Amino acid sequence: MGLMSFVKDAGKRLFGRGDADEAPSEDALKAEIEDLGFDASGLDISVDGDKVHVTGKAASQEEKEKILLAVGNVEGIAAV
Repeated sequence: MGLMSFVKDAGKRLFGRGDADEAPSEDALKAEIEDLGFDASGLDISVDGDKVHVTGKAASQEEKEKILLAVGNVEGIAAV
């Protein structure tokens, strides 16, 4: 799956963010995924500015897409 674009200033605001312009941490994004009921243990998440790279294995294609949408629907994230 390629790059998915999102509106950076829209989405859920997560705790654990320092500066308002700063993207959330990898740990905050994993916690958000787990709060939504998905298993984040097999995922590797890295944040590069306002872009997030997610690698790993999901239980299904449907879960994979939901995880990517959940990560992109966080304030401060412009692309996944």
